[in-house]
Amino acid sequence: MEPNAISLEQLVKETKTYLQSSGYSESTVNMYSSKWRKLERRCFDEKVVQFSYETCIAFIKEEYQIQSTGKLSSNHTFLIRTVKILNEYAKYGKVSRCYQKPGVQIAPEFIGILNTFANDARESGLMERTIGSKTNQVKNFLNYANENGVENINQLSAGLILLYVNSLKALGYARSTRSGILFSLRSFLSFLYKKDYISIPLQDLFPVIYSNKMERIPSFYCEDEISKILLHVNHLDSIGKRDYLILLLAIQLGIRAGDIRMMKMEYVKWGKKTIEFIQQKTGNPIQIPLPENVKYAMIDYIRNGRPASKLSYIFLRQRAPYGPYVSNNTFHYMITRYMKIAEISFSGRKHGLHSMRHSLASNLLKNNTPYPVITGILGHENTSTTRLYLSIDIEQLRSLALEVPYEE
Repeated sequence: MEPNAISLEQLVKETKTYLQSSGYSESTVNMYSSKWRKLERRCFDEKVVQFSYETCIAFIKEEYQIQSTGKLSSNHTFLIRTVKILNEYAKYGKVSRCYQKPGVQIAPEFIGILNTFANDARESGLMERTIGSKTNQVKNFLNYANENGVENINQLSAGLILLYVNSLKALGYARSTRSGILFSLRSFLSFLYKKDYISIPLQDLFPVIYSNKMERIPSFYCEDEISKILLHVNHLDSIGKRDYLILLLAIQLGIRAGDIRMMKMEYVKWGKKTIEFIQQKTGNPIQIPLPENVKYAMIDYIRNGRPASKLSYIFLRQRAPYGPYVSNNTFHYMITRYMKIAEISFSGRKHGLHSMRHSLASNLLKNNTPYPVITGILGHENTSTTRLYLSIDIEQLRSLALEVPYEE
């Protein structure tokens, strides 16, 4: 369907019908409709009959005094979206759930190689999450190579690779982050040599990659700060019910954001009072006790806050089309908002949902919980991973410190 081959009046009518049939709420459709009516009146006054994206965007910007430069407010973003929706339906006969920034793009000549690399990683048994992380890091390297004149993969050289490695430090990446990138890069170079894309074993540039997981002390929040966060959640509306349950799952049970996002109804064993699932990060099963307060928060959200749907995912988007969240960023913004409302300073500390997992470990340590118990709660494969959290238990470290003899 060509966007310039339909009248604005007809396009608005068809788009409205599409939104209604796709499960958008009546209030959402009404919000769009009210803006479209104003747009139709303006186009009528200007004798514009057929839909034109450029013309309608210009009218919207003029009507609501939207600047072409600078960051848009949430209201202005919505106003622009009202026209984008019309344009998208005119072009494709459907509307995407939201407008998100595209992921990292690469030159077309490298796409096939990257896909083969990802498939090779799958065949070796790597988790999809790990594959996604590795390919994103490789994309950044390939873009750097392309910007420096590499148009064919066999043009890669040791000098270019070392320049890229040095650029990571100049960009301010932490040592642990740089180590992770080098592991992915070495894996990719090894793949290229193994599959005869390159004739020189460039992976030998990194025979040893130094990595110190103890270099960075994990961010954590004390029990008083966490209590303040929970106190500022409004339990009366549907979004508040959702947010409260998400926070409890992270704060009280230490569940990772990705596992919360993809949690399904069948994971909750009401009779056994447990939550049981396969962890995305490790691929290992975990069984977590379901405390009473978490159980009732879950029941409250499912009955009174969750959009009606036959999908088995517990957490669904609050606006149509209703489906699971595609990114953990929603949870990051959510907890950041509550921290600001609760006036909790997170300067110098990470403040995503994962910091609540660190906080749980810290507070368990302060209550003298044994390492094996914490390991089980967090779903770590062994206690060596859990020992990373010892670095944040300052009080326990002080109690173990030896007295230094005084000498004159």
